[in-house]
Amino acid sequence: MAGSTRGEETPIHDLSQCVEWCRSGARPRTAFKIGTEFERLAIGRDGKPLPYHGEASIRTLLDRLADRHGWHRVLEQGQPIALERDGASVSLEPAGQFELSGAVLPTIAAFRDELTQHLAEVEDVSRDLGVQFVYAGHNPLTQLADAPHMPKGRYGIMRAWMPRVGHWGLNMMHLTCTVQANLDYSSENECMEMMRAGHLLTPVLVALFANSPFHAGKDTGYASFRGHLWSDVDNQRCDVRKFAFDPHATLQQYVDWLLDVPMYFVQEPGDDGALRYRGLDGVFSFRHFYDRGLDGRRPTLADWEVHVSTVFPDIRIKKWIEVRQADVVPPSALPALPALCKGLLYDTVARREVMELLGDGDTRIDRDALREVACKDALVGASAGMHVGELSKETLAIARRGLERLALATGDDADAGQSLDILDAIAHGDRPAFWQEQKRLLAAGGGLAALVGM
Repeated sequence: MAGSTRGEETPIHDLSQCVEWCRSGARPRTAFKIGTEFERLAIGRDGKPLPYHGEASIRTLLDRLADRHGWHRVLEQGQPIALERDGASVSLEPAGQFELSGAVLPTIAAFRDELTQHLAEVEDVSRDLGVQFVYAGHNPLTQLADAPHMPKGRYGIMRAWMPRVGHWGLNMMHLTCTVQANLDYSSENECMEMMRAGHLLTPVLVALFANSPFHAGKDTGYASFRGHLWSDVDNQRCDVRKFAFDPHATLQQYVDWLLDVPMYFVQEPGDDGALRYRGLDGVFSFRHFYDRGLDGRRPTLADWEVHVSTVFPDIRIKKWIEVRQADVVPPSALPALPALCKGLLYDTVARREVMELLGDGDTRIDRDALREVACKDALVGASAGMHVGELSKETLAIARRGLERLALATGDDADAGQSLDILDAIAHGDRPAFWQEQKRLLAAGGGLAALVGM
């Protein structure tokens, strides 16, 4: 597993290289690790998201982290757009959502340590600026027109594209925040089974982590409005359901889908030698790139790696597997997602149990309907006799058993199950769900500041 950096400039002479690129991520199960990424809203004293420039700004935070804590700047046209250190990165999303892409780590305990250090460093560089952070899956109050824009070339191209292909694309870019787990696999067969299991888990993950009930100051009627809006962002690059639930699906099918997704852009060197993004026409696919070339240039594996990063299914395959359905949640709950994914997807017994629980192979189940009721009603949602709350309780129990077996086998991460306690409490009604707490705090007044430390 690795970070999302531009890969090698190896020319693609045969499309089988694209499949092999994915297969090359396989590693022995004894070497499995896990990575965690999360975004949150950075807000200033005025209660608005931070701009890129200014005294209290995204750039100030990046510069201070680099100067005070040893992060290395990643520049685009002379401006810092990310930081890197020891396999981790700090980056910014289109409207300045502040993201930690954590290092690839062997245990959930190691992620908790990484998270503690990161939060302390961010507190150090933001405290005197009056900057605070809100952990909400969708910005509850800011209007889309008021969201700041970050100076990354790819985002300008995406902003022009999104309104042409779906209703909620710009909202997704500028107003949403997620927590994501990145997982290893040992073979193509395991990769595809984990992908299928991840898609089956979507209603449970959406419901347990639901934390986005508001849009532009209004209650949307959804526990996870962020989860809902993905249904109308860009179906060509989001929807793989035609084979996501097929027990016989292959990595070749996934790559064939990727090859036919229109390309946003390519990266080309400018006059100064630095890479620039060149937007394409919304029709030109990677297969076209391979078949025809582009102004005499042939595609490389670096081009393929960039293209793979521009598709947005719930489960995305790179050289690792990304689990992408969850709204961001408060820091104390962030380790719950990698712990849940580890227990369910790294333990083979648990994976098969949860797939059976969720009706693997049952073509009668309307997966879209089940996903939608989870977005709308979270744990009280139900569709065709499948009750999301009950599925969630059983899923959590399966995950705990999986974590226990893994700990016995490896001798480490024995306390990983503690990270699931907060989800268990929510699933059994012992504490309010994240989205209910967000409603309570905003109803009490105080704007975005009310959600700090939620």
